[in-house]
Amino acid sequence: MPDSVWQYKASWRSSMGMLTMVLLLFAGICALLAFAGPRFSIGLAAGAAFLGWLAWALGKPLFTRDWIVRIGPRGISGYLLNGRTVPWRDIRDVGVETVQKNTFLVLHLAADATESLEKTRRLFSGRKPERRLVLTALRKEDIAQATAAAQGTFAERAGSNAAAAVAARQEEARFEEAFAQQLVQRTPWALYLVVALSVLAWLGNVLSGVSPFAPASADLFRWGANSAWAVTRDHQYWRLLTGTFLHGGAIHLGMNMLGLWSAGLLLNRLHGNAQFLLVYFLSALAGASASLHFGAQTAVSVGASGAVFGVVAALVAAVRKHRGQVPKALAQQIMTSEAVFLVYALFNGFVREGIDNAAHVGGLLAGAAMGWMLMGAVGEARRGTRIARGAAVAAAVLVAIGAMVATTPSPRVDHGSMFAAAGQLQVVMPRGQAAHAALHKDLQEAKAGRMTQQQLVQAVQDVHLPALRRVQAELAQVPRAQGSPLTELTADMQQLTAVTIEGLELEVRASQGQARPEDPDRGESLKREMQLVSQRLQDRLAAQKAKQKS
Repeated sequence: MPDSVWQYKASWRSSMGMLTMVLLLFAGICALLAFAGPRFSIGLAAGAAFLGWLAWALGKPLFTRDWIVRIGPRGISGYLLNGRTVPWRDIRDVGVETVQKNTFLVLHLAADATESLEKTRRLFSGRKPERRLVLTALRKEDIAQATAAAQGTFAERAGSNAAAAVAARQEEARFEEAFAQQLVQRTPWALYLVVALSVLAWLGNVLSGVSPFAPASADLFRWGANSAWAVTRDHQYWRLLTGTFLHGGAIHLGMNMLGLWSAGLLLNRLHGNAQFLLVYFLSALAGASASLHFGAQTAVSVGASGAVFGVVAALVAAVRKHRGQVPKALAQQIMTSEAVFLVYALFNGFVREGIDNAAHVGGLLAGAAMGWMLMGAVGEARRGTRIARGAAVAAAVLVAIGAMVATTPSPRVDHGSMFAAAGQLQVVMPRGQAAHAALHKDLQEAKAGRMTQQQLVQAVQDVHLPALRRVQAELAQVPRAQGSPLTELTADMQQLTAVTIEGLELEVRASQGQARPEDPDRGESLKREMQLVSQRLQDRLAAQKAKQKS
């Protein structure tokens, strides 16, 4: 009907309505808890106020009953257009976009439509001659009807603008088809290669006995994990790259490969296999080098996330630079979805513990620089020029990587010595515990009268002292790693063993009538020292077990 008007108001049964109700529910719970307790809680009250404000800000049209969109013979209006009606003569095209499951009605306005542009301008409108109406406050069926009505009425009322828009869409469709065909012709074997290497590294870990879901740090270090001490002090520079192909279990591997796949597939086909590998490996090196200043200082670092961030950033930068060579719909999808991924992943890395965000930032910066500087999108450039620019970009990034490695602050943990110490302690500690347990058993036997004093002294000379001296010698061989809690644990074990040996030697001398005048005082001192060291050792072991559980 020529004079039909379609009007759509916000609905509580929409996704926006559901979100608003959830926010209001949580706001009410926080308010109730703030007043229901024995004391008024300012924090809960502030939380309730914030959630209430957020519900109002997001769901304002639900409360005010404003029109989300009105489509009539004169044009389109809605609350995001400041209640103004944009006439059809000012609209060059009407599009529909879906970003993160949110549907937008996009009005492309004429550059000379000054009045419409000014009257509908909002805080985040920007300088682009377009206005975006988010439709998430409508029910699903209303969204479909509203978009169809907007495009249908535009075709009927916009005259020459509608005809030009149809011609532009047809041209864009042909361009998209040609672009897609050109992409499909390129086999992204470089992406397949890096994914296969990561999976094979994980399989190698598992087949060698490493846990498939929660590998120990010592195992990852043995396989080539990144470590500031190992790289800068032991000059094991290869760890900057090998750590990229190692992962902290199957879930970590799966998440990284999932994040790499979609962006990597497109970047690989846009830039070709050689440039994709350049982006991937240099981003991985940049991320690992940045990690030397932060996460790899105290913990071993593994994962392809630095390279993944580099690939995603390179794709965003490349599409931004070569946007004239990429279909608009694809460019819009990449600039929104991948940018959202980068922002969310970085934020998540900053607020959660155990995530090496330095590697993310390093890879992102390197990838963005290469994506912006490398030659061409799909269109072929001259081979010589492309190689020369690629070499220049690679050299610049390598110089930056070298600078990051060279300026790494003094590492805080010697991981190699720490893991070596842990391995030796796994052997020595049971022996030490067994030696002390055997001694304690004989002491109890003698106390109960089931062993004579002479038998006890003989057992001390023939069994207990040799066993404790062997443990003492083995403890002396355990590496003392800087920054490792095992260093203090080893020192306590060594001190306890030494005190026990000296005390037993005093007892043997006394039984043989060779006691010295200072021995009684020394014996009492050794008992007090033994009690202190034993308690300290128990506390360290308990703290270590609690840390492992957490």
